[in-house]
Amino acid sequence: MQKITTLLALLTSGVLFSQAYSGPESVEYDYANSRWLVANTTSHQVLARSSTGVLTVFATLTGSGPYGIEIVGDVLYCCNGASVRGYSLATGTNVFNVNVGATFLNGLTHDNSGNLYATDFSGKKIYKIVIATSTFSTIATGLVQSPNGIVFDGANNRCVFANWGSNAPIKAIDLTSFAVTTLITTTSSNIDGISRDAAGNYYISTWGGQNVLRYDSAFANAPVSVATGLSNPADIFVNTVDNVLGIPNSGNNTVTFVNLALGSDTFEVNWLQSISVSPNPIVSVATLHFELNALMKVSAEIVNIEGKIVGNLYFNDDALQSGSVEIDLSDLNSGVYYLIFKADVHSKTIPLLVK
Repeated sequence: MQKITTLLALLTSGVLFSQAYSGPESVEYDYANSRWLVANTTSHQVLARSSTGVLTVFATLTGSGPYGIEIVGDVLYCCNGASVRGYSLATGTNVFNVNVGATFLNGLTHDNSGNLYATDFSGKKIYKIVIATSTFSTIATGLVQSPNGIVFDGANNRCVFANWGSNAPIKAIDLTSFAVTTLITTTSSNIDGISRDAAGNYYISTWGGQNVLRYDSAFANAPVSVATGLSNPADIFVNTVDNVLGIPNSGNNTVTFVNLALGSDTFEVNWLQSISVSPNPIVSVATLHFELNALMKVSAEIVNIEGKIVGNLYFNDDALQSGSVEIDLSDLNSGVYYLIFKADVHSKTIPLLVK
């Protein structure tokens, strides 16, 4: 049975974040900075969710949106009304602006040649934006349905995009001829987002079913349900390193994260939202930061490269509530060790380098 976990803006542990989701429309994982970025249409902000779960403002926009977001290099690009704007990942400052004259830019993706592709939901168009020259062209017009989420498929030199409406089709646009074809006509209604995992499977979020479905790379078999009971799931994203699917719920101001078991129809609960040790390498003392999805019995031990236990960590009520505990390794010789973090039947191993 599939299991999902929803992150609420205010956690029941009593920790109050400085920011909260506000009309979350799209998510993107920033691999370079180990954080999720979430576009919020009500507050007109992009929030950054750190590895320890803290929400901060990454950028503030004006006007409509932001809607679809996409990282290319060291810039986050955003659909912002009729324009595509870019913001430095390092500083959050605006570094790119192109007004394509669209009615309502919604989905956004990019290829491997420095081009962005944006869907115009209301105008039923698709635009190509050349980042280097800040120029654009219209590559699809007069689409039958309103195009929504869009994702690049490099192996087939195309973009695959989802569509709104009943029995919503999933279509592709060839990036050489710009011909539009229907890949499959689904039984779903009002598809919002689309993303791909490392195995090439497609994921779609639907408002009609309030769910996320997974299709194989060729759309040859019936879809598999990944998450249900959602609230207007919008522009989704698969973090292919951690195999985690991020789902913004625009209907109830939450973001759901699903831990995907690639190559299997089983989806296990994402029991651990985040865990890290800092600093690492360690001179003598470091701090373990962790965030669990449920109340669990927690323990941890330090082992050397031979697997021998050389230390244990103890978690009192304060440590469990704060999600942090000090690690004193001052008695250990320099070298590589491993921290084995255990919560009920689950475990996570983190390499440690002691100087």
